[in-house]
Order: sequence, then C-alpha cells, then structure tokens
Amino acid sequence: MNNISKDDGIITVMLLRLKQQRLPRIFAMHEKVLRGDLLDDYDINFLDSVCCEARNCHLLCQQHPEFNDLFSRITHFYHEIALAALENEKHRSLH
Repeated sequence: MNNISKDDGIITVMLLRLKQQRLPRIFAMHEKVLRGDLLDDYDINFLDSVCCEARNCHLLCQQHPEFNDLFSRITHFYHEIALAALENEKHRSLH
C-alpha cells in the first residue's frame, strides 16, 4: 500500500522546485541587487509568482508546522531582495 498523503506529495514537489529552480534563481537575483543592479521585468515577474506561491505555502505550513522555519527564512530572503532592488531603483533615479 502507498501511505504517501496528498500533502506529502505537494511538499515533495515544492521542495524539489525550491532546490532546483527557486533557490538558484533567487541567489542570482540576490547577487544582482547586491551589485547595485536593477531587476528586470523577468526578475519582477519571478518575484510576483513566488509571492503568489508563498500564499499557498503558508496555508500548507499551517497544517505542517515543521516547515514554518524554512518558509519564514525563504520569505524573508525574498523580502530582502525586493527591498534592495527598491533601494537600487531609488538610487538610480536620483542620479
């Protein structure tokens, strides 16, 4: 018998997506904003899509609190990148 729940399957897919797609992209964006570069439309669309996905993750974390710390850290990292990107935009518009 297969004892894998629907939540377990969703969590597995989300963790794989995080490892293989989200983290490499977000690390590259982090480096970009640390250099003072601006985010392009593709980067902004990516952040928008992960914010939408985060809402779904939040609901799942309510049922699986063992993932709360990971979810919080990743959400905070996205937030830091967005803030740095905004500062870069402000700095660029002043010059």
